[in-house]
Amino acid sequence: MKLNRSITITMVAAAALLAALSPASLAAGKEVKSAPVKPYPLETCLVSDEKLGDMGDPFVFTHEGREIMLCCKSCKKDFDKQTAKFVAKVDAAWKKVKPYKLETCLVSGEKLGDMGKVYAFVHKGQEIKLCCKDCKKGFAKDPARFLKQLER
Repeated sequence: MKLNRSITITMVAAAALLAALSPASLAAGKEVKSAPVKPYPLETCLVSDEKLGDMGDPFVFTHEGREIMLCCKSCKKDFDKQTAKFVAKVDAAWKKVKPYKLETCLVSGEKLGDMGKVYAFVHKGQEIKLCCKDCKKGFAKDPARFLKQLER
């Protein structure tokens, strides 16, 4: 009887500890910061080299802190078979990307991070950082105008 009670108390304590350490409870107490994901630097599918968007919305996922874009979900099988080869291709492309040097959103002028998570992407070899995803619509209307601001 005492043994069963000890096991029950231990199990209840373990369950309480697990609940206290759950992601939801940690997030409720403090904001859990994750490392920023490096945006995808190419305009083509990493596997097939097809232009992204020609076959519909790209299949997007994160691999080891890198955003990966494929033309379709079926290319994921090939990515998984030769992951090192494709990661090397992404890393080589990143070496050619011009870094974003401003501390403000290119569209709104807001300080990056003040409105939450920064939205980053690569446009024609230039890293772009915006205060939010909504600003991408403004950028897309006239990218040349915004890119000129980076040349100053």
